[in-house]
Amino acid sequence: MAALAPEELEGRLNAHRELLIELLAAMIGGEVTITALLRRLREDATFKDNEEDPGVLPEDAFAIENSAAREVRAILEAARARAEADSR
Repeated sequence: MAALAPEELEGRLNAHRELLIELLAAMIGGEVTITALLRRLREDATFKDNEEDPGVLPEDAFAIENSAAREVRAILEAARARAEADSR
């Protein structure tokens, strides 16, 4: 695996930390909070990456947020795939 840029690594770590916190909070809160968690995860995974101005280069903070959003998307896709496989 190639070395990750510091912004990429920080974003991915932030994503894992936030997912862990959200999962534990949802488990403590029960079914209603689990539904809210799934909605928030879908929203977080759609972080926009300068689509309104494609000529702008991303700043470090934006690169970290974008990396976190990509990581959440990847985790959600893997979870959906596993859930589908388990239901068969």
